Amino acid sequence: MAIGSRSLTLLRVKDLERLVDREALLRDDTEEPPYWAHLWTGALTLARYIDTCIDVRDQTVLDLGCGLGLTGIVAAQKGGRVIFADKEVAAVSFARENARLNGCTQYEARPLDFTLDVLETRFSLILGAEILYDRPTFPALVRFLARHLSPAGRAILADAKRTNTQDFYQQLDQAGLQWTQEEVREREDGLPLPVAIVTIQRGEGGYSSGDE
Repeated sequence: MAIGSRSLTLLRVKDLERLVDREALLRDDTEEPPYWAHLWTGALTLARYIDTCIDVRDQTVLDLGCGLGLTGIVAAQKGGRVIFADKEVAAVSFARENARLNGCTQYEARPLDFTLDVLETRFSLILGAEILYDRPTFPALVRFLARHLSPAGRAILADAKRTNTQDFYQQLDQAGLQWTQEEVREREDGLPLPVAIVTIQRGEGGYSSGDE
């Protein structure tokens, strides 16, 4: 796999389609599908953006909802100190092994559910590729970002808007977090797919790390 001039190797789940019971999904009586195992278009977009636009040298980086670890690997290769984090233990294992395969040295991988867990660490950069798919989790994600961004830190998310994410941006405003977005025109399965690269930073009056 090529990201810019980088040639990366990613271990992936074989025959992923066989793991998804489409009829059960339609009935809404199944557990959440293994979203982490799919290499989403937004992850590719964010990885290319980090590769070409973001200086991560010596920064503390959280790859939130890391899945296979693609964006965090690019950040690590550019000199960031990366934590790969996902609520799915299998994703953490894949990300850890993929980081090793691609020569990353300054990294760790750990389970993390941003709707439940609070860390002691603040990060200068938080990455999230297509993690805006479950609307009930938007308030928890906003709180997590507000608590865990360093004062001058930023979060960069890739939002392919596969669901209505308008509420998320309204909640960022309410939390005093400033955000901008730029659209990247991608294609998926031969069809146009605009992906928003969203940059989030602290504003005056936002949450502090001790806020509930």
